[in-house]
Amino acid sequence: MPQRLLLTLATLVAVNLAMANPLPTPVIVSAYQGPSHQHDAAANLQIARNVIAQALARGSRFLVFPERFLSGPASPNAPLSSARSPDDPALQAFIADSTAHDLVVVLGLVRQSGAQRFNSALVLHRGHVLGWHDKILLTPSERADQRLVAGTQVPVFEAHGIRFATPVGADAAHLPIGLAARLQGARLLLTPHADTRSPEPAGGLDRRIRSTHPGLATHLNVAIARASTPATDSPNAPTHSDTFILSPQGSPLAEANPTQTTLLHATLTPDLFHPPIPSAAWEATPTWLRDQLGDLFQSHRRPRDDADLRSWLVNMRLLHNYTDHEIAAATGMPLDEIAASLHSLTDAAATLAPPSPGEPIRVAPYPGGRHPRRGFFDGAVAPQRETKISVFPPWKDGGYVVVDVPEAIFSNLGLTYLAHTHIPTLWDRQGITLERREWEPDGSGGWSAERTLPNRIAFGTRVSPRPDGVRMELWLRNGTAEPLTGLRVQNCVMLGHATGFGEQTLTNKVFDPPFAAVKSPDGNRWILTAWQRCGRAWGNVLVPCLHSDPVFPDCPPGATVRLQGWLSFYEGPDPEPEFLRLLKAGILNAEPDSP
Repeated sequence: MPQRLLLTLATLVAVNLAMANPLPTPVIVSAYQGPSHQHDAAANLQIARNVIAQALARGSRFLVFPERFLSGPASPNAPLSSARSPDDPALQAFIADSTAHDLVVVLGLVRQSGAQRFNSALVLHRGHVLGWHDKILLTPSERADQRLVAGTQVPVFEAHGIRFATPVGADAAHLPIGLAARLQGARLLLTPHADTRSPEPAGGLDRRIRSTHPGLATHLNVAIARASTPATDSPNAPTHSDTFILSPQGSPLAEANPTQTTLLHATLTPDLFHPPIPSAAWEATPTWLRDQLGDLFQSHRRPRDDADLRSWLVNMRLLHNYTDHEIAAATGMPLDEIAASLHSLTDAAATLAPPSPGEPIRVAPYPGGRHPRRGFFDGAVAPQRETKISVFPPWKDGGYVVVDVPEAIFSNLGLTYLAHTHIPTLWDRQGITLERREWEPDGSGGWSAERTLPNRIAFGTRVSPRPDGVRMELWLRNGTAEPLTGLRVQNCVMLGHATGFGEQTLTNKVFDPPFAAVKSPDGNRWILTAWQRCGRAWGNVLVPCLHSDPVFPDCPPGATVRLQGWLSFYEGPDPEPEFLRLLKAGILNAEPDSP
């Protein structure tokens, strides 16, 4: 979903979730099903005038026309000469006609705005354009062949005592778009569509429509009026339309014959908006869950520019073997944009060979989008990638481990930092959102990251790969006026994506502080980690993971304290001799160039 659309839920829920009376008095809603003419806006406007007269005769207050009704059916071979600006004289005359009545008209058209074209729903009332909804989830044909531009907003309008939205086509079946409308107070969706599918009612798209829309109505407690027309005017394309009006319980109030031109009507009454199960109402959603939803919706990170995009695509596709959908989750990019961007990686794939013997172990920032755990997901909602680094074993097809460094920092002040959403931190309790950070390359194959907290406590990590392992350093600077004590750190080595090491058990692990280690199924390969001043070595069965959790020395005001850590891979039946060798080699001693 486009980034501008992803408003924080914390902001959205500040808007009244549901007016005390979402519909104070009954209203009649109408939906038109019927074809329109390609490249003949005058004829289509005349049809619209006739339909409006019929709706007014029934006492309707809302009328929705099908998708692109004014512009006519889409055709990849035809130019979009039927696109119209709201300033078009013929359309202006049609808008002026609406001063004579109180009907809200939702008209589908290809909207021209400068050099751009949008698949839009124009909202008219009392001689004015209230606004429009530009289709967000464009099809590949709409993007490539018709060169339409995707919308970036979910507008909500109000008339006749009810708030409503006008999502176009696939937008109406997309829960986040419906949710954005609902959280702005919308209780009615007037949605234009164009259908192209087999006329058999058992067709796949028909089933999806007939399950998605009632489910959306029920979960969001909104009424839905869906107006549809065949998406093509070809006589050789057997199609039928699916026009209906649903109650907020998802039950049909009116349904059209799929092959006939029809004007549907249904009466919405206030009692329809009272959910049969009060606990199912959106108002019952607890605050903590709203906050978590906001974090989850915004967990993606759009690349800054083309160079940044290429770097992350190499990271995701070639190093982490991400699917297109996982890349979309990490970047927020549409799938068709991702597919086009991946074509440029052919040359990178040829040069990205595994490290040769004697070269440093490969490390790379973890890109997000795919959860680094295999379990206990509720204990790490919306994991932050700026603390997570992937380390790739030297073995063929070894996968990767994700080191979360630091996962958490505790102090005498409380939980001072947490790299995901779970237990409230000092900042969560104060309603403070920490800015996002990123790993920065150090120029020699390593990476570093740092953060300054609102109370001027700063901390950072440096990760330095070597042929025999990965050195890690954590530092913390006390920018407060008081000493910091009890500085416990959690550093988590997540194993779920390391081939052969992701079993959810403790029987394959050894904890001998400062070391924590895990063995392969054959018992001859090991992943091990250790930290200076280790306070506890342990593992979580469900994640699964290793911990060698250190404790910083007490830190006076203005001082900086440091901890050294290590991760490496070992082949042999017993890790204990390797533990002794590494300690003797000084892996937990500060390097001479440590700042």
